Amino acid sequence: MEEEMQRSELVFVPAPALGHMAPTIELANRLLSITNQHHRISITILIVSFPYTDPDFASYFQSLPSIFPNIRFIILPPVDPPPLTAHVAIETLVSLYCHKWTPQFKEALTQLTDSSPPIRLTGLVIDVRFTDFIDVANQLGIPTFLNFASNAAMLGLMLHLTTLRADHPKTTESFTELAIPSFANSVPPTVLPTPLLNKTDDSYKWYVHHYGRFRELKGILVNTFPELESYAIDSFDSLSGIPKVYAVGPIVDLAGKGQLRPVGGSGEQERIMKWLDRQPEGSVVLVCFGSMAGLSGAELREIAVGLEASGYRFLWSLRKAPRFSGDGKAVEEDPRDGLPEGFEGRVEGRGWCVGGWGKWRCWGIRQLGVCESLWVEFCFGEFVVWGANSDLAYRPVVTAEEIERGIRRVMEKDSEVRRRVKEMSVKSREAAREGGSSSVSMKQFIEDLVNDN
Repeated sequence: MEEEMQRSELVFVPAPALGHMAPTIELANRLLSITNQHHRISITILIVSFPYTDPDFASYFQSLPSIFPNIRFIILPPVDPPPLTAHVAIETLVSLYCHKWTPQFKEALTQLTDSSPPIRLTGLVIDVRFTDFIDVANQLGIPTFLNFASNAAMLGLMLHLTTLRADHPKTTESFTELAIPSFANSVPPTVLPTPLLNKTDDSYKWYVHHYGRFRELKGILVNTFPELESYAIDSFDSLSGIPKVYAVGPIVDLAGKGQLRPVGGSGEQERIMKWLDRQPEGSVVLVCFGSMAGLSGAELREIAVGLEASGYRFLWSLRKAPRFSGDGKAVEEDPRDGLPEGFEGRVEGRGWCVGGWGKWRCWGIRQLGVCESLWVEFCFGEFVVWGANSDLAYRPVVTAEEIERGIRRVMEKDSEVRRRVKEMSVKSREAAREGGSSSVSMKQFIEDLVNDN
């Protein structure tokens, strides 16, 4: 009976996007691997599903319990989606949808606490869009933590949001430079997330709604490590009233167990892997902006021209920005329609375009010149195109010439950027090993979780 009373449960609620789900599962597995017999912590992941996400997600969710038997997965009952209009912002749509799951979420937590043998909920770890669940957790006496999927610099920006709102009550676009505590240098407002530029926009209001509640949290888990973002992490010491930050990155599913596998086979994946196997090590650029982002026709064309002109091998996950019809329904379009005429024929053999989000594991593939070295934004197109161009002018659309220059600065063998990326790759692996900074931070999180309950 004593052992039953000591059983503790940590509950995760990730966003229903692959870029959030897979890292959450990997984080849960790592936490379970470092808990010992004295802690006796188990983990439950509550799953919500948007009808706008990939149709393969339904089968993916159903497969998770058999792939990860050490984790309990609970799929919450569906809810009616909020009204979809032609001009609704994606931030508004997702936030309203997440809020509608509050009753189902409360019911799931109540059932867990009333189960037999009894379960003691020691913590709730939510995604950014589920901040409304903080109220439910408070009612049930459960401390709430945030799993922040981006990096420490972005977290610092969001913690600074209330100050930005006070200093620039209407818009930030008219200001030349902004000083953000977690940024080593001041930046022009145009590099910030688009919703932060117009404070009368619905998206900005939802940003304030979610990020304004960060100080109510017990702690924040962030996907980074001190060796990569020492400046940003150190900046948190100067901020008052913020929760404890645990740098637990890099959270990378090297084994690929938590990745989405498409229904109906993986023929395209197999063809891609065979093509990669034939390429020299470190010779392929991966261009990918995540499972939710989309590009305009102008952006597609500039990237295509830049990739072609660079002469380097590439693997490009194509995704156009969604378009809605007059009745608010999403109109599916072939992203290849936005490519320059004859582009795929001219790059055949050295370039591969994948429609939509690539549903396959890229980590550990030695042919990818940037991907294995860093993760999240750094390993994808943002790093190649923008991160390597410290001198580029900030405009709505980056030109093909700038994209070509950015790719060359990353991929050339004697490139300083490439050298630094490889150096950080080694440090990232050291951080994740036993005794590394990430491992130490995870253990501290477990200790705090147990001791505070």
